[in-house]
Amino acid sequence: MVRTHAALLLGLIASVACSGGGGDPPRDIGAPTPLGQGLRIRAVSNPDADTKAANNTVVSVSGASIVHVDNYDETGDGKSRGTIYIQDLDSQSLPDKDRAYSGISLFSPTFVPSDLKVAPGDVLDFNGPYQENASIGTAVFPTGQLLVQLARPVGTFRFEARPLAPTVIDVNDLLDYKKGRRWVGMLVQVKDVEMLGEPFASKGRLTNVIAGDANDRNAPVVSNELMPLTAATIPLGRKFKTLTGICTYFFNLKIAPRSPEDLVPAP
Repeated sequence: MVRTHAALLLGLIASVACSGGGGDPPRDIGAPTPLGQGLRIRAVSNPDADTKAANNTVVSVSGASIVHVDNYDETGDGKSRGTIYIQDLDSQSLPDKDRAYSGISLFSPTFVPSDLKVAPGDVLDFNGPYQENASIGTAVFPTGQLLVQLARPVGTFRFEARPLAPTVIDVNDLLDYKKGRRWVGMLVQVKDVEMLGEPFASKGRLTNVIAGDANDRNAPVVSNELMPLTAATIPLGRKFKTLTGICTYFFNLKIAPRSPEDLVPAP
């Protein structure tokens, strides 16, 4: 499928062509924007925003960039892949510290056109229920902690853009859920990180603590949920100049690298 700005341009041309003739003049709805008239993710999910969505309400989000499609099945049972992560495209124009709540994950989305295969950099609009999950199945999260997502949204392709650059955050933000929640769903980068414990493997998942107490089961970790990692890659004491990945949550906050290039060893 050839993706161009043709649809946008044709729409603008049509609006100009139809402006003549009799009748009432068209209502001024402001200058057209390639990002659409819907809300941004941060307007929907920021608890301090006037436009914050209530749990299980349908929202319309526009101008969202695909940051990653999880095609890696770390558990080997087919159940740990398929999540898509999106982020406000216009968040890139903001200072890193002001990009909070600009990302979210998608559960079981569908697309228009139906055969669309999305990739990082694709910009879409999404319409679907906004959910704040206090539990998933029998797994109940600690009080006040939520897994936030758009559930079964419909995504409509808008245009292609460059994949987003990571947002630099303080790894210590991930020690506190309320601080770390701001970055969940986003592509982030932390600097000067050390592996603080022994790598922990369970049912195909591999993690290591990157901040706080290595014996704290809820400490933030680097995770293999988006790519293969080995214990030899993240051993106790290994230092990284930068660690880049998607910030995720499931009982603790994680940074999930997407490729080996996301782990840059310290000199």
